[in-house]
Amino acid sequence: MERPFLASFFWQVNGDIQITEQPVCACVPMDFPLTLRCKAQGPTMLFYQWFMQWESTCREIPGATQPDLHIHARKTNLYICRVNDKKSHFLFSNWVKVKVLQNIPAVAIPPDWNGKPIIVTEPVSAHVISHNAVHLCCYALGLPTPEYQWYHNGLCLPHRREKEIEMKSVSQRDSGSYLCHVSNVHGEIWSEPAEITIASAKVALLIGNNGYLHHPNLLAPMVDVFELSVLLRRLGFCVISLVDLTHEEMMLSIRQFLQLLDKGVYGLFYYAGHGYEHLGRNYMVPIDAPQPYRPENCISVQRILQQMQDKKTDLNVVLLDTCRKWYNSNCALSKVSPLKPLGNTVYGYATSENAEAYEVQDEAFSSGIFMTYLKKHILKEQKVTHMLDEVLEEIGRDPLVTGKQVMEIRHSLKEPRALTDKIYSSGSEQLNRTVWDRHTKLPKQLVKFSCGVEAELRFKVVFSNLIHTFAKLTQTPPLLSDVRIILYKTTDSLESSNIRLDQVDSLLTMEDDGEEVDYMLRLSSLQKYKNNIIIKIDLHCTSLDTGARIQESLEQIIPIPWIDRLLNKTNTFHEERNQTTGAAAVDSSLQNQLNAMSIDKEPPATQHLGNTGGIPSDRQSKSSSEPEENDEGDTLV
Repeated sequence: MERPFLASFFWQVNGDIQITEQPVCACVPMDFPLTLRCKAQGPTMLFYQWFMQWESTCREIPGATQPDLHIHARKTNLYICRVNDKKSHFLFSNWVKVKVLQNIPAVAIPPDWNGKPIIVTEPVSAHVISHNAVHLCCYALGLPTPEYQWYHNGLCLPHRREKEIEMKSVSQRDSGSYLCHVSNVHGEIWSEPAEITIASAKVALLIGNNGYLHHPNLLAPMVDVFELSVLLRRLGFCVISLVDLTHEEMMLSIRQFLQLLDKGVYGLFYYAGHGYEHLGRNYMVPIDAPQPYRPENCISVQRILQQMQDKKTDLNVVLLDTCRKWYNSNCALSKVSPLKPLGNTVYGYATSENAEAYEVQDEAFSSGIFMTYLKKHILKEQKVTHMLDEVLEEIGRDPLVTGKQVMEIRHSLKEPRALTDKIYSSGSEQLNRTVWDRHTKLPKQLVKFSCGVEAELRFKVVFSNLIHTFAKLTQTPPLLSDVRIILYKTTDSLESSNIRLDQVDSLLTMEDDGEEVDYMLRLSSLQKYKNNIIIKIDLHCTSLDTGARIQESLEQIIPIPWIDRLLNKTNTFHEERNQTTGAAAVDSSLQNQLNAMSIDKEPPATQHLGNTGGIPSDRQSKSSSEPEENDEGDTLV
């Protein structure tokens, strides 16, 4: 029978009836045999009737007239028991809720289960973009129904006492480890930890080897690195862009790049230059590699990717703009452990196995085919693998490289992470872009000559190891004419003898604001300087009074380049960054790991750099057609 819950009962509540045992809530699997118990005492014989809530009414359960109600729970319901005597006095028990969890394996319930909490749904770790929502769940069986208490990084969250918690707009303070403590009168249990990481920084290392000491020079890597660095900065990346590095310098730059990676960081590594592949292992060729070069003269890309993943970054992207020709199959391979299945890695090859990567002439400049199309899509707000798919498709439609070059993508990215993702840019647990920019820029300097001429020195960081110094006349006395300034380096030139900058100077020397400048001095190979750079400024002008030619010389100190502090053992940048942001100390074991990165490699065939009718020119490298055992290629999808 059904009747309204507030009952038009004619009985009268009697204080002499007392419930001595209230029924308790329960959380059980479907069809679990459960007993709800309500015991009472009174001056006369007592009668029991159980009710179950049905929509907005209370339904009497036929035959449920005993203190114990035996049920096989099939769906979540509310229950209540009425106790009355023959004198028409009554009293109701507390409402109890029997929560039924669906699809719980029978094996999850021990046969002698006494009601102690059993967690059946663990909270799941998640990577979250700043200001997005996070939802964590922890479901447990228990009799009585368990109580929940959440903890964040070991600290109790007093107001988080439900099975599910939701943070509608997360920030960096919400990142970390979450645990749920579940308990009832029979015992307690802790959930597995769930790690919530917030995208906190984006760091990119770009290396372009253009001018080789013992191998044919290339045309495009310098322009490609420059253009990619500009685009990545627009996406919020802290960018280290380097050109023409020796083996030692590449190792140092990679080591420092890895030290900048951590949880919540997006890491991107791009290399353009000579390289090759052997049995699924890719190798980069430094500019000082001998001819022929051996494995120990090259650097393993797979080792770098493995080290990136060991930092537990939220996204690892490795882009190789090299050839993948396969040479010397008798050469021993480097020992590389398989990648962990973390679902955070994207590996993009400019070309397919055992094929070459090409450059194209674009008026006065050369650009790699891969970069030609990558720069068209990289700013799009879409999953990084989808963006690279579009690059692949466009390269495939280019008639210049049809049948010669096709991009290849491997990845294990399980979440929709994009290079355009917004990051949480404040706090002490990530790289602060403002701090980064302050370290990488040089302030203007005012130079005054005794004759009254004043000039302003301005600096543009073209690459992290190449700066253009500009001189702009700001004041010229009226009695002087034909004023000319010449800038010189007083220190020995440390430029690579094969550096190729002439064809791209008009692109790279442009001032940020487009303003014309009077004089320019290129400061390259900055990673080689160990002290402050001293430049000489010569002034030549003519006196209108006497007609005499006047010459003055000054020396100006330019502070030790930031890149030198980054790549050398002083770790000045890290010390300053840690003081500014409170970042965690760098793991010193990383240097030992990277010191072992001498890569087993076989000497490649003679490299060649040709220009086929002014269209693509090949970029030497080596490739393999089948990933080797223990190679990361085996684990990437």
